[in-house]
Amino acid sequence: MSAVLPKPAALMRDAFTNARSIALPTLPGLLLFAAAMGGQSWFNRLAADGSSFMLLWMCVSLVTIFVGCFWSADMYRKLMPDSGVRTVFVDAGRLFLASLAVYGLYFIVGFLLTLFFSIFAGILIGTAGYDPSENAGSTEAVWESIRALSNSGGAVLLYILLFVAAAGLVWLGLRLFLFGAATVGERRLTIFRSWSWTSGHVSRIALLWVVLQLAPWIVLTLLASGFLHLMGVDTIFSFTTAGQGPTGDAAVPAGLYAGLTSVATLIMAPFYWLGHGLAVTLYNQLAPNRVDPDATFG
Repeated sequence: MSAVLPKPAALMRDAFTNARSIALPTLPGLLLFAAAMGGQSWFNRLAADGSSFMLLWMCVSLVTIFVGCFWSADMYRKLMPDSGVRTVFVDAGRLFLASLAVYGLYFIVGFLLTLFFSIFAGILIGTAGYDPSENAGSTEAVWESIRALSNSGGAVLLYILLFVAAAGLVWLGLRLFLFGAATVGERRLTIFRSWSWTSGHVSRIALLWVVLQLAPWIVLTLLASGFLHLMGVDTIFSFTTAGQGPTGDAAVPAGLYAGLTSVATLIMAPFYWLGHGLAVTLYNQLAPNRVDPDATFG
């Protein structure tokens, strides 16, 4: 029998309380993650200049993910003092492997969806009577394809399917939302074990996710993008300011670009605090088997 969740308002208050309680105690992990994100952006610049840095870029990417998992594990351990193992590095390692598995799952699903929509869009364009091969490789071919889809009504069907696919990806994320808290809380690599816990609660979890994750993400992303735009980095605001498009942020030195990325990561910190606070709130309510406090470090 599935657990009964309290009202959303009570869950939100608990999630906010959790978020506030970990903001300062996990600050060192946040600073380390911000530095890692800055280093990642610096290597992005190097990799863009040539393929010789590609292997190094991949290694730095994995290190950045691990640092993020280290900070994440620290937050979970602070929120669940009866969970975790003796050292945070073991929890971070398990969380790192679980995260890679989830990222891999999304990559496979995303690849299959991209392949499907590429083929399906080509079929719709063909049935609309336009042959994009006539202007292959040109920008005009893209716009002509869009116009052909719009005139034939195929664009409506394509948008509906894209919405359904996006909703499916969100649904999958909500069903797996507790994998991080469960990995630390259960003291073992956990990905799909929490799948059954969220059964029957997706609509309520979705409401909480929209209020405590999607909305903060949009607001904080706009703030971070505005900051980067003011510093000369191309963001979404580059397309809307004075009718001008992006000017190219290559003029921003790589070192300064890395520093700006770190600051932008710090701006996004409340999003991560709220996400972990919400995950632990739901884990405490839905997990059927909690760890024994007397065997915390067993």
